[in-house]
Amino acid sequence: MSKKSSRRAFLKGCLAVGAILGLPPALGATYTTQIEPRWIEVIRVKVKLAGLSASLDGFTIAQLSDLHLGLYVKVEQIRKAVALTNSLSPDLIVLTGDYVYGSADYSKACAQELAALKATHGVYAVLGNHDHWTDAELVTDNLQEVGITVLGNDHQAIQVSEARFWLIGIDSRGITASGGWISSLSRSDLRALWRKEYDSLQAILQALPTKERRILLVHNPDFVETMPLEPIDLILSGHTHGGQVRLPILGIPLLPSAYGEKYAHGLVRSDRAPVYVNRGLGVIPPPVRFLCRPEVTLIRLLTTPGPSHT
Repeated sequence: MSKKSSRRAFLKGCLAVGAILGLPPALGATYTTQIEPRWIEVIRVKVKLAGLSASLDGFTIAQLSDLHLGLYVKVEQIRKAVALTNSLSPDLIVLTGDYVYGSADYSKACAQELAALKATHGVYAVLGNHDHWTDAELVTDNLQEVGITVLGNDHQAIQVSEARFWLIGIDSRGITASGGWISSLSRSDLRALWRKEYDSLQAILQALPTKERRILLVHNPDFVETMPLEPIDLILSGHTHGGQVRLPILGIPLLPSAYGEKYAHGLVRSDRAPVYVNRGLGVIPPPVRFLCRPEVTLIRLLTTPGPSHT
């Protein structure tokens, strides 16, 4: 199905749910375009890791994703999300891509809002496909100018008392296939398209100490399916927006993933590592949300008995 056809089906689904629920068209339009897209939800997630050191037991990571500042998302939405994030007093803040929509020029204003983020162990970011589709260098420069560390196929040690873990950031270049969507691509197709990123991650993992924890930031969760099998403890992604619309019974009409609803949102138990997929703060066309609120995530790491890696 083409991108244009998919979006037409999406809009028909939105109209159908309004009819099913008996909502007047004007009320349904107001709720899905003006209320829910601005109604940020704080999601608290516990991730249990076997043999986690005492210093990391209870460590918190706040995640923001898919801000998409531009025509449909204003700076006030970013400012509100930043205030919510800071109110959680996280130990670390991570940003998992797509800061703009339509133009990289929006990245300056976005970065200026994100500059207010505060965490004991810093703020780290990776880029998403919309950043690459506009101007990845400009987006990176604006984020770094306000003190945010951008990890482009790179890694950083995070020291917490006597414990240390590694934060790895892998780029997520945009894929232009099937009208801009990747639903028809196989795992081998994706691995070929992401060859540079795949090789970079493999080299990083092989160079890291085997007994130290690794957390991966990568915008597109489909990348998980192409990853090398070296141990990773947790993967944080965004990209899918939760579909933006979740219809009763019918499910998600439109999702930019080759794996159906597997990586739609929430904590996913992949065969490689647990993956948390953030629903994002912003929207892309059609600029609506229904039963899929924007989110700020607070992830708490907890220890369970067992070996360091499984």
